[in-house]
Amino acid sequence: MIRLLLAFTLLAGSAAAQEVTTDAFGVLPTASLEDRANWAGLRTTSSGKAVTQEPQAVDAAIFFVGPKSIVAGIEPGHAVAIGLDIFGNMVDGAPTTLVLGTGETANVTTQDGIADLLFTPPPRSGVFLAGANVGGVQSSRADYRVTAHLATVQPTFATAYKRVLPETFAQFSTDVLRDSYGNIVDDGVGLVTILEDGNGLTTLLPTVVRDGAAQSNLLTRDLSGDVSGSVALAGTRAEGLRFAIQDMVLTDAGAFAIWAEPSINAVHLRIGPMETDAGYLVPDGTSVAVDVIARDRTRQTVAGWVLDGYVSFLLSRAPDGAPFHVAVQVGANSVERYVDVAPQPENMTVRGAE
Repeated sequence: MIRLLLAFTLLAGSAAAQEVTTDAFGVLPTASLEDRANWAGLRTTSSGKAVTQEPQAVDAAIFFVGPKSIVAGIEPGHAVAIGLDIFGNMVDGAPTTLVLGTGETANVTTQDGIADLLFTPPPRSGVFLAGANVGGVQSSRADYRVTAHLATVQPTFATAYKRVLPETFAQFSTDVLRDSYGNIVDDGVGLVTILEDGNGLTTLLPTVVRDGAAQSNLLTRDLSGDVSGSVALAGTRAEGLRFAIQDMVLTDAGAFAIWAEPSINAVHLRIGPMETDAGYLVPDGTSVAVDVIARDRTRQTVAGWVLDGYVSFLLSRAPDGAPFHVAVQVGANSVERYVDVAPQPENMTVRGAE
């Protein structure tokens, strides 16, 4: 026990006699400073000696420019250069030249090792290379992009459309999109073509810019009548598109089938499949008007909508009123036939409006 106490006493006495140094990073024995002795800043020893170690000459220059995408002419860029000596100390007061890739240079001085500059980018878009010379040491290059000022772009349509075929793909193209400085909008920028027809139906066609312009493809099946269009880009909406969807041409009204519903002394009527001159079924939701005249000259008029190319009705006509004169109106197309009562078609579900 006595020997252990003596050992602790000797160790404590040895530590107390060793000089230590205190700096911004902590406390350690002065004999162990090694490279840390070259770190800039104030150091004091346990003996009371104070030393301020100054940085050495610039050995490395680091350079940044941001943000990486800057709006032409208005959004400020930020260039930052850092000068370091061989030990990683930031060098104060080093003369610095900033080259921003636009043919202009700026001379600044580092403060606590940092030299920075807020700059207005040029009014032209593109990728610019920049660099810095700090205390005679050249930095590696940095690049930044200047993009078109989207808020000043006024989109216009490339073609004056007049009449567009129904049930076909129509392509709407803009002119080359340029901002107020003449810069072409970058590929990949999104915009929306907005179409409104005479029935109040609105269609949105999202697309992206490619080769400076935007193209939208529209299947015109759901639009009818006069259509107006506009383009929305970055909060700016430009009008100017006007065209009309041509009337649908019905080439085949399909079969007219009438069969009895004896439980209520009525008949079912089904028409279809109805096809257009474009080779498609008449679109779902297309309005259809049907006028039915029985043999005794009594008349019933009904209206409904196409579903899966067919339209179906339950008519309050007695089966013995056949043959029936049936006139169907689909858009601008009219078809008339005389139809007798026949057995219900096999494997058929009555669908559509009644």
